[in-house]
Amino acid sequence: MSKAERLYVLDLARTLAMVLMIQGHTLDALVTPAELDISHFPWNIWHFLRGLTAPIFLLLSGIVHIFATPREPNGLVPRKLLWRRVRWALTLMGIGYLMMFPAQRLWHLKFVSPAQWTDFFRVHILQLIGLTLLLVTATFAFTRSNRHTALIGLFSGIAVLVSAPVAAWVDWYRILPEPLAAYMSTERGSLFPFIPFAAYLFFGLPIGSWLHQLSAKERAIAVRLHLPALGLGLLSLVPLLTAWCQPLLPVHANPYHANPGLILLRLGLALLFIGATAWLFRFVARWKDSFVLLSQHSLFLFVGHLIILYGTPWFDSFARWYPKSLSIGEGVGIALVILTLCLIGIAALEYVRRYRIWTFLRFGTAAAILAFLLLP
Repeated sequence: MSKAERLYVLDLARTLAMVLMIQGHTLDALVTPAELDISHFPWNIWHFLRGLTAPIFLLLSGIVHIFATPREPNGLVPRKLLWRRVRWALTLMGIGYLMMFPAQRLWHLKFVSPAQWTDFFRVHILQLIGLTLLLVTATFAFTRSNRHTALIGLFSGIAVLVSAPVAAWVDWYRILPEPLAAYMSTERGSLFPFIPFAAYLFFGLPIGSWLHQLSAKERAIAVRLHLPALGLGLLSLVPLLTAWCQPLLPVHANPYHANPGLILLRLGLALLFIGATAWLFRFVARWKDSFVLLSQHSLFLFVGHLIILYGTPWFDSFARWYPKSLSIGEGVGIALVILTLCLIGIAALEYVRRYRIWTFLRFGTAAAILAFLLLP
């Protein structure tokens, strides 16, 4: 994406979303419920806002995909770029599963219990992002304009939204193998089912297409005024739509996953967040290059903070050492440590890329993981 067409507000918004996600994961994993009680103020508000970070990040990803995907004169996306996106999507899914690998060595797998396999197949945000990225990449591959991509994204988002109440009634584990059912149901612990979370990324495509065709000045106005207006418009539909859909849902359903009204609630608030970020950007524009760097490495931030916080099958970390046992102050302190380590990691990554040893690092990491899996 060239500097002329880059929408720096989106970089700032992604950066803020990642910081919010890091503090949310850290406090939730480490702070004792006696101090962080989500049934009481202000932590009930904090818990609700935590639920917005993934929709915000996914919506922004959909918007950014339009800006970050150049087309050739015939309208097609370069094949190398498509394959690079496919590899990255599969890598994200692989990292997500690897972090939940149920054994330290491959030969330990014969001792893994069914409950441990269920934990392994749970869908977290990395698996969801990987799957949606594959679908979005396929959409770019089979369309010859951003307008067509936007239309497919819009109708896909609507389809996910409308099907949410129906999906809540389906016993997915009865009709699909467990690895696939985990993408559709939270019954066995999946945190980010395809329905409804894919809708946020799909809806980002038409918004990104609309913004992309505007001039730089028009984009700034659109993000600052028109997107918040759209968000308020969606929020005006929430009370009636939520009340109308609620009787259609099974008792056990998570309303934020199954009720189209509450899905639109999160979408509307995500749009308001982007609009608020646009106003904030006017005061911090001098640091835009830093926001670009952090935005470009947002998925590294995400993966990095999860590894530092939760560890891997081969080493433990904070969440396993102090599970829900620390004070608020201690939790905030560790969140700052994790964020600092992630920033140091980004600086190191930039150094590695500058001196062209990125390929060596990738293969070295893969070899190290393979060694961990195969060693006796």
